[in-house]
Amino acid sequence: MAEIRVSSAERDDAVAALSVHRSSGRLTHDDYQDRCRRALAAETRAELEALFDDLPAPHPDLTAAVSPRPPAAVHPEWPGGRTSTRTSRVMDVIGVLSLLAGLPVAIVLTAAAGAWWTFLIVLGVGVVAMVLGVAFMVPPARVAPENEPETAPETESETE
Repeated sequence: MAEIRVSSAERDDAVAALSVHRSSGRLTHDDYQDRCRRALAAETRAELEALFDDLPAPHPDLTAAVSPRPPAAVHPEWPGGRTSTRTSRVMDVIGVLSLLAGLPVAIVLTAAAGAWWTFLIVLGVGVVAMVLGVAFMVPPARVAPENEPETAPETESETE
């Protein structure tokens, strides 16, 4: 477990915990600067844990890796991750019903009265409703940009 690599967020947590110890007087300024430098250069959990061996809580939480950004949720049926809404589902139902009920009616009207144009109305309503169903879908959430580059810890003259 000690050979697991740490993330930038875990390094930042370690520096924040060291700041608490510095402000409470447990660390001298030189010791704080040295530990912050080592924390920012740490690659494994063991290196970070060693910085807190002689200090009480707080310690950084090193029990789980921190993902830099959440995984994108992609709807398996729609490319680009779009998800349906109540309005989009209603429009889809209207489109399907217009085709299921409208086509037989259009066939009967065409055969009985020669009203062939009813096919255009039924197909138009069906296509428009289904296109609107896709238009009312929610686009995927945008991913926030990754954190800005790390900065060095403040020196004693900057904090006072």
